[in-house]
Amino acid sequence: MEAPSRPPLRPAAVGGNLAGARAGRGVALSDVTCKKFILDLLVDYEDGTMPVEERALFQQHMELCPPCLRFLTSYQATGKTLKLLKPEEIPPDLARSVLAFVRSRAGKKT
Repeated sequence: MEAPSRPPLRPAAVGGNLAGARAGRGVALSDVTCKKFILDLLVDYEDGTMPVEERALFQQHMELCPPCLRFLTSYQATGKTLKLLKPEEIPPDLARSVLAFVRSRAGKKT
């Protein structure tokens, strides 16, 4: 299944607060909205599938936006920490109990 295409970032996205470049808007966004926008891009950035031009704009934004840089740094640190975790065997009784609970709740609205 092919990933949905998205409009490319535009140079307006480089400012201190990320502008609505993907949607073609030139309005400055708040840090919270900026982080939500960056979150949409993080997977492509981290796995290297982001187009070169978009990656350059993303990196420029990180240089100019301390809140987004902190968010990216935290995201990267979390990924590194998760890679250090080793899988643990779930005790068979616990697995059965959890599955029984989930099955008993399936279809029930809370």
